[in-house]
Amino acid sequence: MKIAMFTSWQVRCGIADYASELVSGLRGLPETDVDVVAYDREVHPRADYAAWGRALNCGDVAHIQHEYSFFGYLLPWRNQFGPLVTQVKRPLVITRHVSFDGPLTVPGRGVKHAIRQIKWAMYNRWLGPYARRLNKDTFDIARKIIVLSGRLKEHLVARGVNPGKIHVIPGGAPAVMPPAGGGAVRARYGWEGKRVIGQFGYLAPPKGHALALEALARLPDDYVLLIAGGPRLEAHRPLQAEIEAQIAALGLGGRARITGFLPAGEVPAHIDACDALVYPYTHADFSYSVATGLAYGSAPVVASDVYGHREFAGYCAGMTLFLSGDAGALAAALRKAVEDEGVRAEAKVGMLRYAREFSWSAIASRTGEVYAAALS
Repeated sequence: MKIAMFTSWQVRCGIADYASELVSGLRGLPETDVDVVAYDREVHPRADYAAWGRALNCGDVAHIQHEYSFFGYLLPWRNQFGPLVTQVKRPLVITRHVSFDGPLTVPGRGVKHAIRQIKWAMYNRWLGPYARRLNKDTFDIARKIIVLSGRLKEHLVARGVNPGKIHVIPGGAPAVMPPAGGGAVRARYGWEGKRVIGQFGYLAPPKGHALALEALARLPDDYVLLIAGGPRLEAHRPLQAEIEAQIAALGLGGRARITGFLPAGEVPAHIDACDALVYPYTHADFSYSVATGLAYGSAPVVASDVYGHREFAGYCAGMTLFLSGDAGALAAALRKAVEDEGVRAEAKVGMLRYAREFSWSAIASRTGEVYAAALS
């Protein structure tokens, strides 16, 4: 069986990371190959999308990794999904990575955020036919739909999509290098003897960096926060300045550091330097950063109790959840994860089991079954 897959590819993008692991796993299955139709996350004319759609006909099954920004986002005169998908003549599978149903969960304040809330309300409440097109018709044309969380399935079913064609397959646990070299990282930042909390991943509004800093301010002075990442989008660059301003305002200059983008080769050492990993997201259907943190099996994972994280906790015993948006609850959860040896031992056992049961080879096998069902 040959699969032709449209996806972001070899760029700084969580879906590109996801697709790279999935493609590698699929190519390891018997008599299975994948041709990648690569998208570079740049602006392209409609003709390019039509060409990519035709390229998807080289396989027995066409598979589209769908994120609205890949196709010009939501505005009808910019959305390029139609020119691509109308060219596809093979049985189609779509993986839906993002939902725009439900309440706005991105934090913010001021005029820009108020405008965003108004636009979101218009889209969800008053632009019903167009919202239906984007949230149902886009995906209902596929023979099979893959989602990474039960929440995404619930949204599609609520829109009227047949639940029998929707398959919940979470992203896999990446194969990672053993964490080592943490002592050198601690020495580099002058944090020998400190309790290091790591927050890994791109800087973006839903990641909850402000809450992590508020929690840090409530913790003893020997707790420090390593923000390991940088902005992926130019639009998120001002967020780094806001985080730095909050660090200064809270008097945490010696206790918090932003590394900027970390090359993959440096991640294991930075993970090794951490006593706990924190993910205080305000919204998550699936997070490759969380999956990676769990896969290392080194430091306990503390995460907000948003839907996607609750689903992760169902897969991984020992993952600690706290009440989303509550800095006091986050601080308490971090102290327990760092200082309670029983919690740490349980977390390690759970993470090792998760990495084994949700390996990319297992996820690829489940995805292959969806392809077979689409063909039949």
